[in-house]
Amino acid sequence: MVNHSGLGKTKMPLFKSHQHAIEAGHRPMFGTGHDLHIISDTESFSKSVKMQSFDLSRGRNKTMSKPDLGDNDHQHNQVLTDAESHIKQACEMLQREAARLRHEQRAIDAMSKKLEHVHFSSTIQLNVGGHRFTTSLQTLTKDPNSMLAAMFSGKFEMKPADDGAFFIDRDGTHFRFILNYLRSGELILPEGATFLKELKAEAKFYQIQGILDELVPKAPQNFEESVILTTEEHRSVLSGWLPQQYGKWQLLMRASQDGFQAQTFHSKCDNKGPTVTIVKSGNNIFGGFTEISRSSQGSWVRCSQSFLFSIMNPKGVAPSKMPLVKDQPFAIYCDSNSGPTFGGGHDFHISNNANTSGKSYSILGYSYQPPTGQQNTFLTGAQYFNVTDYEVFGIC
Repeated sequence: MVNHSGLGKTKMPLFKSHQHAIEAGHRPMFGTGHDLHIISDTESFSKSVKMQSFDLSRGRNKTMSKPDLGDNDHQHNQVLTDAESHIKQACEMLQREAARLRHEQRAIDAMSKKLEHVHFSSTIQLNVGGHRFTTSLQTLTKDPNSMLAAMFSGKFEMKPADDGAFFIDRDGTHFRFILNYLRSGELILPEGATFLKELKAEAKFYQIQGILDELVPKAPQNFEESVILTTEEHRSVLSGWLPQQYGKWQLLMRASQDGFQAQTFHSKCDNKGPTVTIVKSGNNIFGGFTEISRSSQGSWVRCSQSFLFSIMNPKGVAPSKMPLVKDQPFAIYCDSNSGPTFGGGHDFHISNNANTSGKSYSILGYSYQPPTGQQNTFLTGAQYFNVTDYEVFGIC
């Protein structure tokens, strides 16, 4: 009816022709083996043995009554013993951890009590290696990752000397540059400063990463020499349009410095390989690139990579690159009597004495494609113009 194996109600018939169904004269016994034997001691375990007289359905355990619990008792006792051991170890570990945390808390409480009286005024006096400075607490804590910010954070006991200044045992010769950087966020040094190595050592000591970053030598950028392209944005835009295989660019001539004569242009720029011309007319900035060397031979030159560009224009259109019309043979014009000239027509022409002659002009659209919707006077707003300045750059 109910058994330790969890089987359902089961009927077990007598084996066919079996003669030993029951045994008389004892407590209830069934079968030869006996299949079931109820002993006299009711407190003891009843015994079930191998079925010999009664047929147990296939796959059923032949000890459907309660099994021998001797081994099980031993196993259960071992499990309990192991569990008690693990619990004891866990309790000991927790006790050790609790003791450690109590010790840490006492240390923190002691430090907090000590620091209750650590306060700094808004104005701080410093003595850096004999150099005295007066600054604000706000300045000293400006860079949260610096040693100065840590020193004056209130987390450490700091006491001034008898004269009221906090002493820092460092060379204070260049400390003013560090303070000025913390005040403004800008590292300002004298022209041609020769103490950069010393300043770097001090910045490293005070852990001011911003100064260290400023002192890293920077690779020269394209067109930094230009007095026409005065913003990094404009220089970057033009650099992005140029073929990257040409590398860095250097100034070959500047009209306001070297002269506006066509002869000067050719003497400084002919046979120099790829060039970039940057022109300023009033507030308008434009120019062109060619991968073919300039010359004075008086002829048109076919190019495959040349283009014009506009950085600033009367219409306020964003910086624009104007590509060469496909299969256009008149990319640039080279003549000893003319300054830089691009396109047939010409798309733009810089004349001799371009600052005063009034003969420089632009008729876009012949060899180069102007921005959509823009007229042929897009560069300056008029066909003819005077040139304020122009520069020519070649490959370094």
